Amino acid sequence: MYNALGELLYENRCIQGLTQDQFGAKYHVTGPAIFKFEKGYVKPSLDLWLKMAKDFQVHETRAVLMWVKSRLPEEYQDLIQIQDSPLVLEDETGAKGRKRRDYAKISDREEIRRQISKDPKLPKELKHFLRMDEIWSIYKPTGREINLLRDRFSDLGKGSDDAFREALRAIRMFTLKK
Repeated sequence: MYNALGELLYENRCIQGLTQDQFGAKYHVTGPAIFKFEKGYVKPSLDLWLKMAKDFQVHETRAVLMWVKSRLPEEYQDLIQIQDSPLVLEDETGAKGRKRRDYAKISDREEIRRQISKDPKLPKELKHFLRMDEIWSIYKPTGREINLLRDRFSDLGKGSDDAFREALRAIRMFTLKK
């Protein structure tokens, strides 16, 4: 059974570079409790989950739906489609129902890199690509280019580092000012 809460906890803990004990200390729980949450053996309380989800920049409505869905028997979990749910608030949604961070509003590249590492909505393949030091030292992507990579290319499916590199080059070719 897929454990969405545990996956999100694990991903964000790794992004922050924290051990389970260190991560748990932020929320006044033990490292073994974090291990159980990540593996899906135990679910966090709604109150604890909402605190964690807020730190992961998951909208409260979405976080509640994720928590409720995780509590259902497996055969009923498909009945809750969080992505397309009318319960997700309009101010949370952007293109295709997802609120997306606007990296073009951030001018400092180091801040962009920090925000990318904390963005749970960024596709993991694109996030992997954007974590590479080579990309930042050679290509120096702008916030606008990152938005375009995410919005135009990541929805096409899993992309490799080479595919995202080529997509970045294509973006530059089509957006050059004459």
